[in-house]
Amino acid sequence: MSDGAQLAGGTDREDPHLPRPREHELPGGGLSVSSHWVHGVRDATVVAAEDRPLYRLLMDLLADIHVPGCMPARLVSECEDLVDVKRAVENIDRGRADVGGVGWGMGYCYTVRDAIEEYRDREPQTLVAVGCSGSKYEVDDPVPAADLYRGAYWSCKREYGQMIGDDRRIISAQHALLRFDEEIASYERTPGDLEGIPVHSSERLPNGEDVNTFLDQWALSVYEGLTRWLRAAAGGVDPRDVSLEILLGRNYRDPLEERGVFDR
Repeated sequence: MSDGAQLAGGTDREDPHLPRPREHELPGGGLSVSSHWVHGVRDATVVAAEDRPLYRLLMDLLADIHVPGCMPARLVSECEDLVDVKRAVENIDRGRADVGGVGWGMGYCYTVRDAIEEYRDREPQTLVAVGCSGSKYEVDDPVPAADLYRGAYWSCKREYGQMIGDDRRIISAQHALLRFDEEIASYERTPGDLEGIPVHSSERLPNGEDVNTFLDQWALSVYEGLTRWLRAAAGGVDPRDVSLEILLGRNYRDPLEERGVFDR
């Protein structure tokens, strides 16, 4: 083995029944992946830099499973995420699935499929968005958003988010959407302060109406923040089912509902 090569998983001996390819770092962040046997190289391919997160996820899932050494690398060359990999190995034609330039036998494909199904048999990720509070501590410097607000109702909302949420945000009249740990200065603003103040905009609300006021603009900002948050949680190489819980007082909920923020 050359000085620049190592076995996937950090081992110094290849197990012929497990995916333990040799990996070489390439300029630009790519990875050269090859599997060997007693007579030389059995297979070799390259994992592009942008495909490495999915490759690592697959290697972890298949670490103790009988599949060819380069199969994970070949799969990621044509798949965007783990769900895409599962679809690819299920696309069997005449006893094999052609993925990444190689025809993989049905047994290998079903082994990969079963490993992915077992891994993805999990509860949806729960996101919780709660309204801020009109009661705030007096602070001179920025503090984490969750530490700025006070009051019994805020304490209940905070505990609710921390108890059931895998991730959580605060809906604020000043900042639209905040992480709990995002540092902010004290402020005094409610949705009612934004009502009726005209704004010139070519944008449209989620319900299709024009953005005409600062209240409309705020609702659109909340919608866009929630959308980005949901997409980030559900996307990536390991897509997740996501549920969103919203806990708001009526002075926040009503203007957002009226503008279609929670409709889609």
